[in-house]
Amino acid sequence: MQKVMIMGSGAVGGYYGAHLASTEGVDVSFVARGRHLEAIRKNGLKITGNKELHVKSVRTLEHPEELGHPPDLIIVAVKSFDTPDAINMIRPVVRSGTMILTLQNGLENYDLLAAEFGKERVIRGFCQIGVEVTEPGVIDYRGMSRVVFGEESGASSNRVMQLQKMFELAGVPARVSDNIRKDSWLKFIWNGIFNMITGISGVTTDRIFEDDDTLATARELFFEMKALAGASGVSITDEDVSKIIDDTRKLGAFRTSTYQDRLKGKPLEYDTFCGYVVRKADEYELEVPVNRTLYSLYKLRER
Repeated sequence: MQKVMIMGSGAVGGYYGAHLASTEGVDVSFVARGRHLEAIRKNGLKITGNKELHVKSVRTLEHPEELGHPPDLIIVAVKSFDTPDAINMIRPVVRSGTMILTLQNGLENYDLLAAEFGKERVIRGFCQIGVEVTEPGVIDYRGMSRVVFGEESGASSNRVMQLQKMFELAGVPARVSDNIRKDSWLKFIWNGIFNMITGISGVTTDRIFEDDDTLATARELFFEMKALAGASGVSITDEDVSKIIDDTRKLGAFRTSTYQDRLKGKPLEYDTFCGYVVRKADEYELEVPVNRTLYSLYKLRER
């Protein structure tokens, strides 16, 4: 029996955890909090939308130590600003055989987890999915759902192949990347463009394509982050911007996670994206005026 702990059972963690929990041979525990925790305990976890699923018998925890035994796999799906707290919470249950998969936004979470638990335990990953918690215990699924992960070396190790098999048996498309750093940068750039623009403006992604000036801003963001990736040792091509823009145009009125959080009055992950770009650009002495402007506006809004 594969013992899996979902650290952060919101939209992303809840969706993937529910599918794993419905798979024979996988024992899933959900770490959650507040009304979402109580709703899952009472009614189970319900997925609505394009793919419906209701997992009625769900083990829920407020603290990982309540589990009573070490998990084989911990999927970390908390917001980036909650990663330090998540590390403190899972530290008591991590053992030598525990794997940790991060499915979070941003580029820094893998480094934080690997520094604490060792690269031999941590796998870098991300997801491509449209999901939203519409009420406590209920997650609305709107499209996609693929997870991508891989070894830093690009090797097809036993552990990433086992992860791929586990997800696919649960009906979740999973890809083992042979260049996870570049793939993570491409996802970061997508978020750095579309999460940041929709989060500050309060619009869905389709509105970006209706205005030439806004679309030009999106392209400027791309080229600033492309330069930063290159300085970090990751090569991004000009053709990548066309794919990022064209693929997003097809999504229609997509609600990014930052846009969703803004509507709900939740803290926003802007420091994970434009904040990171500004800090790293200062380190490499690069000019990133559009990211710097966004960062200042987000900080002003937060104050």
